[in-house]
Amino acid sequence: MFYRCPETMKVSILIVNYNGKNILKTSLDSLNKISFPGKEYEILVVDNKSSDGSVEFIKKNYKKVKVVQNKENLGYSGINKALPYCKGKYILFLNNDIKIDKKCVKELLKVVETDSKVGMTVPRLINFYDKNMKSGGTWLSRAFYNGHSNEKPKQREVPYLGVGLIRNDLVKKFGYLFDPDYFIYAEDVDLGLRIRMLGYKVVFVPSAILYHMHAMTTKSFASGRTTFLLERNILVTFFKVLSFKNIVLFLPYVLFMRVLALIKDILTFNFSNAFSRIKAILWVVFNFNFVYKKRKKLQKMRKMDDSFLLKVFSEKHLFKKKVIV
Repeated sequence: MFYRCPETMKVSILIVNYNGKNILKTSLDSLNKISFPGKEYEILVVDNKSSDGSVEFIKKNYKKVKVVQNKENLGYSGINKALPYCKGKYILFLNNDIKIDKKCVKELLKVVETDSKVGMTVPRLINFYDKNMKSGGTWLSRAFYNGHSNEKPKQREVPYLGVGLIRNDLVKKFGYLFDPDYFIYAEDVDLGLRIRMLGYKVVFVPSAILYHMHAMTTKSFASGRTTFLLERNILVTFFKVLSFKNIVLFLPYVLFMRVLALIKDILTFNFSNAFSRIKAILWVVFNFNFVYKKRKKLQKMRKMDDSFLLKVFSEKHLFKKKVIV
């Protein structure tokens, strides 16, 4: 079922759902309570062919929520199917395992609307259950390993985040929000770097609070599958976004860190992870023509050189804690 939004819509709020009926009530109830001038927003749920009655639950209990039904499970990139039906100036994209603070959208809007070079604003993540901070922003290494920071929250540029408020005009330039070939994992890193390629910033807004239930939809994923998707997708992004010069410069470091991760897996008898890392690298090698075509298309859109991209890269977090999955 498809719905069109009025042209005056300020924000289109998108939630990706797959068999999340048991948590949708928390998410949707919190969205219905957000503080928003004029109520110029709409809520759309993108459903990845759930089999748990999610769609029926929404239609019965949330009459004003629009539903886009995918014919198959497209992962987080399934959100792309709803984009043609979003007329909001901004798109707030979310997981289904969240509870949003009533002032969150207002705080995100406040920052993005005061600087034309802010392409996306992202919230501070709090653990839904114990209310401890889950993320004080994110970091990304030149080894193309990444993670969440536990630094004192302050407004600053970050490389990415998996949820946030983005300018719809930017999404239209790409023709998609998340790379449709990624399914899930590292799609957020890819988005953040694509935004910077066009000369825009991703800004962490600590006053915008989002409570997260910790990957409820993906918790059933096998460790090996998660590792494969993470490694494959982040490596594809590495070859897509960087200049040829920096690919040559950073590739030894990228591969060295993966060798270290592989050795660690073997020493801890985590052979499933080890196999998945090798499989991911081989996938990129044997599909490099496909990766190159994606790179060629994206590079035509580039507005900024790598010096701007690399401003948000940092090595200081890489060895502080377990970050290699």
